[in-house]
Amino acid sequence: MLQIFSDEPYVLAEFLAHNMIPEAWRPTPRVRQHRGLIRRRCKVQSRITSIKNTARGLLTRYNQDQANLFSVAGREHVEGLKDTLLREDAWVLEDLFDELTEQTARLKKVEKRLEEFGQSAPVREREARAVLATMPGVGLVTIETILAELGDWTRFKNGDAVVSYAGLDPGVRESDGHRKDLKITKAGSALLRWVMIQLAHRMKRTSRWGRLFEQISRRAGKKKATVAMARRLLLVIFAMLRDGRAYQMAAA
Repeated sequence: MLQIFSDEPYVLAEFLAHNMIPEAWRPTPRVRQHRGLIRRRCKVQSRITSIKNTARGLLTRYNQDQANLFSVAGREHVEGLKDTLLREDAWVLEDLFDELTEQTARLKKVEKRLEEFGQSAPVREREARAVLATMPGVGLVTIETILAELGDWTRFKNGDAVVSYAGLDPGVRESDGHRKDLKITKAGSALLRWVMIQLAHRMKRTSRWGRLFEQISRRAGKKKATVAMARRLLLVIFAMLRDGRAYQMAAA
């Protein structure tokens, strides 16, 4: 019988002897727990959004959707439609509102657990939360997602490594001296990338970041400008965490 002997173990041993294999970072138990809470909150919030969209879609068929549908006044409006809707549609709508109540309570439960988890944090993590809280547009969800997804931020050698980890770096294709810029890689943490895009949407409504958004969007379009802002915001956040400094608006 033919046997094929591989030299791979010897090659790996040589790489290891010459310190040519980078050390892999393993999340600590606290980071794993933090990520579990954040991702659970994300799932619950996603379900709430799905319920609301379904309810709006059902009422749109009757031309009865309202902007304040999920307020007290909106619920009263729905209660008055029982004779207007088909019987089974009315039952489905009522069931959707019941589930919305349950999921909203579950969301509050998860967020309370997140707050309690933060209160038991070590000193460096508490300081990081205080630093991130000085940035405008940043709330509980943004702070907790950034800290959970980055884990030990000191493991990144520079800002470019953090951007690459979030998948916000543009891809590049090079061949025979020709270079073509591609869309962002979307590699790494999808949740971190999502929260930075959401932060960019909020920050572009401020004066200084809004002007930057307009400058970039004029030459690259609004979508690329939003991604570029998310990338810059992540660089600012990494610098804040690295240096332990509060947010400072750049000079004009």
